[in-house]
Amino acid sequence: MDFLKEIEEHFNKLSGRQLAAFYTKKIDDFLSGIFNSIESNKPIALIAIGGYGRAELAPYSDIDIMFFAEDKTDSKKVESMLYKLWDAGLTIGHCFRTPDECVAEAKKDLRTHTSLLEARFIAGDRGAYNYFHDRVYPELAYRKQKNFISGKLKEMEKRHKDFGGSVFLLEPNVKEGQGGLRDIHTVLWLSKIALKINNIEGISDIISGNDFRRLIKAYDFLLKVRFCLHLINGRRDDALSFGVQDYVSKKMGFNDSKKFSGSERFMRYFYLKASAVKEITSTISGMCLRQWLITGNWGAARKKKITDNFILYKGVIISSQKDILKNNPVNIMEAFYAFSKTGGYFSHTLREDIKRNLLLVGRKVRNSHRAVSFFLEIFKGKRVYETLREMLETGVLGRFIPEFGALKSLVIYEPFHRYTVDEHTMLAIRNLESLAATKYKNLEHLAESMKNIKEREILFMALLFHDIGKAAGRYHEEEGYKRLKNIVERFNIDIEKRQRIEFLVRNHILMSVFALKREIEDAEVIAQFADSASDEESLTALCLMTYADMSAVNPDFWTEWKAYLLKDLYERTLNHLRGIRKDPAAYIETILSSCADDDREGLSSFLNEMPEKYLLSTPPEKIHEDYNLARSVRKDGFAVAISEKSRGITEITIGALDSPGLFSRIVGFLSSKWLNIVRARLYTGKNGLVIDKIQISNWKELWWNEMKDVIKNGLKDVTAGVGSIILRGIAKEVNGKFDVFVELDNETSEESTVVEFFSKDRHGLLYDVSNLMHESGLNIISARVNTESGIAQDVFYIQHDGKKVNGLKAVKLLEFLWKNLKG
Repeated sequence: MDFLKEIEEHFNKLSGRQLAAFYTKKIDDFLSGIFNSIESNKPIALIAIGGYGRAELAPYSDIDIMFFAEDKTDSKKVESMLYKLWDAGLTIGHCFRTPDECVAEAKKDLRTHTSLLEARFIAGDRGAYNYFHDRVYPELAYRKQKNFISGKLKEMEKRHKDFGGSVFLLEPNVKEGQGGLRDIHTVLWLSKIALKINNIEGISDIISGNDFRRLIKAYDFLLKVRFCLHLINGRRDDALSFGVQDYVSKKMGFNDSKKFSGSERFMRYFYLKASAVKEITSTISGMCLRQWLITGNWGAARKKKITDNFILYKGVIISSQKDILKNNPVNIMEAFYAFSKTGGYFSHTLREDIKRNLLLVGRKVRNSHRAVSFFLEIFKGKRVYETLREMLETGVLGRFIPEFGALKSLVIYEPFHRYTVDEHTMLAIRNLESLAATKYKNLEHLAESMKNIKEREILFMALLFHDIGKAAGRYHEEEGYKRLKNIVERFNIDIEKRQRIEFLVRNHILMSVFALKREIEDAEVIAQFADSASDEESLTALCLMTYADMSAVNPDFWTEWKAYLLKDLYERTLNHLRGIRKDPAAYIETILSSCADDDREGLSSFLNEMPEKYLLSTPPEKIHEDYNLARSVRKDGFAVAISEKSRGITEITIGALDSPGLFSRIVGFLSSKWLNIVRARLYTGKNGLVIDKIQISNWKELWWNEMKDVIKNGLKDVTAGVGSIILRGIAKEVNGKFDVFVELDNETSEESTVVEFFSKDRHGLLYDVSNLMHESGLNIISARVNTESGIAQDVFYIQHDGKKVNGLKAVKLLEFLWKNLKG
């Protein structure tokens, strides 16, 4: 029994619903043939339930059946059929139930209750099925309806959260995700109970003809995509992962265009359909909720005037007169201003009226001073995110700002990113606005900054436009600035505000680059960043914008570690801008004054030997610890200290005498013990003393009783060049759209060449890269390493014979790195 070949033959000829009906009919015929071939002494009905009952089978869907009879005296027929199905290699979900058992099981379990609502006759005794339909089904459909409705709504809310909480995920689940097939199923179940609608065609009676057509088209499309996924994967898999998007888009007929690949075009179409499902199913579920669950006396409710043309009544915003939007489309912007001023939501009628008149939002409205004034006022209110979200979902935001409309459902494949460009922007605005109510300790300083910042509307506008250049097909900074300039000029924003918005958009990734990739202990680096930030207000705005942007990349991208790095950079730069720079000689004297007289000369010698950036980046108490470490190195040739830091980080400080390939051997040994290095700082003194500070993120997770001794002894051996390093591991699976990136920079630092790379992570990668540099005759002065979501993002400061790496040496290094990282 193999119907896959037939499905493949019919794939391009049939719609999604037709494919599902075709495959379901094949299974119906096969099962009824077997069932009818077995004799029975008692009336038994073979009934399809769940997705099979709904006639919505995909190639690898669960096939659930129920044998139904008034009693179980003839169980032999059931057993015989199951044996035949197993012999045929078909995996079936099955149950044998009586009427009382159906009702009892439905009461115990919401899923069982739901699956029985989809019951459909396949074969056997029609009278038995009629008994189920006439006597059992009413018990399921008309008893405890409120419990069922509230249960399904809670189930849907949890499912949305579990599957990413957004339609606009870069790797959405076609069935379970928001805007997916399960949302359609849910409103069908709710409608059966609350509105007595038995099938999807009945939905046409409660929504507009246009919305019904949109829903059916989306349903067809999603079903066909699910078929496609099952056929390509050869198993039940409903996730549109990066690895299959190219194959699915080709099979669905989406070809490359001049600006976008076929998979990008396909994903934008997917988001269009999933958005329609989200919008329409939300409307229907709201109808079901109002029908059965909303209670209370609204008799005392009063109408409250919000603006000249809009009123708040029972928590709902309504227009004061008919055709107010059609007669003057600028009033659409007034409606959103009214939305931003209250805690209410648009009535269904008003929302539909806005969408119906959407095309009237054209050049005249965009250039209207009144419309622009309403829009700009939104950014000063307390409901910025919700208002912009509503503008986005109704299509008004894209019509009023066409430059933003071009970002709608735009897919850009970048490391770590989980959302489309427009969704990322909305989440960034949400995260920034919600800082005021944050309960997280690592966000307290940001919340305070947000409270004190002047003209917060500038920050929200900059966030709205920060990725506007990506609409060119790939990120293009010049195009972004050009589009931004058109917007701020059209809005007639005053020159000072305009300059601040342009500054924030132009530099929105600058602070994250410095915080994550640069040696911020280096006074030169801080001075360089401070020069870009220019003043305290701009620095604070840039810090807030960086947080908002980073926290909206994916739910796990913003971490306590990144919060610490961003705060560290902010405070160092703030001190620089305020002119709080300590005199190095006075600073050293302060450190020396706190030690015993007999240590003073030795400590002074140690401080004079170490590079300036060591002084700037190391607190006084830590300097004393490092000095004691250095004394041990002078005596024994090696010393190590292991200490716990905050944020779950363990720091290993290694003291040794410099030798070629020392850093490579150290990280190689640590990697061989499966320790995850998140930060490395290398300080080399004038006389060859090396202090390496390496921070580990998973020390506690890997801890065992003798771990400290094993690590210390192992490090002693590798610094002495004793023993070998053996690494075993498997590359982690990451975004298949992501490629290797390598860059060599001779401008950031005056003394060193900065090498930065992105690559798929694998066990021992840091060792391989550092060893390659050693074998190329290069000296690693410092390093900053970071690994997230299976992607390594590492930065090295290197020299050759005490100078920057130039000419053929630089070319060879890039070539070797590229081959190693690609390999």
